[in-house]
Amino acid sequence: MAHASDSTAQSDAEPLILTAVAAQLGVTLEPRRLTLPGGASADVDGVAPNESVLVEVFARQGALKGGQRGKIARDALKLITLGHHRPDARLILALADEAAAKPLTAKSWLAEALTTFKIEVLVVELDPDVRAGIRDAQIRQVMVNTAPAGAADADTD
Repeated sequence: MAHASDSTAQSDAEPLILTAVAAQLGVTLEPRRLTLPGGASADVDGVAPNESVLVEVFARQGALKGGQRGKIARDALKLITLGHHRPDARLILALADEAAAKPLTAKSWLAEALTTFKIEVLVVELDPDVRAGIRDAQIRQVMVNTAPAGAADADTD
């Protein structure tokens, strides 16, 4: 049985999402580390050989939770920064669920930011069994912060 926080289902789905995006766009996409002029680097889920397409992938199934919106916002900021130095690059956030993509296309500041900075939101199809595996993993991954052992006995003065 998988550990409650195991993210293998999502990790295994990300290349499948990237492959679907590549097929839809007719371009090869591979994970790659890109360097910025100041020397910093950023890992990107999918990059075309000529850096004309940059893709960040998010495998979530169902509505986004608060922290997941933050993750997507950070991925968008990464794409914005990389795209600033590659002005002809197509910037894409790729998902495999309409419910997860909804806040990225609805009336929200995040959707407005994506539009402002020309980041496309693409939703691709995944095999139903892969989607079910991700949903099952998400159910297991509901995290609860617990106090460390002995914390209840600790002196709080």
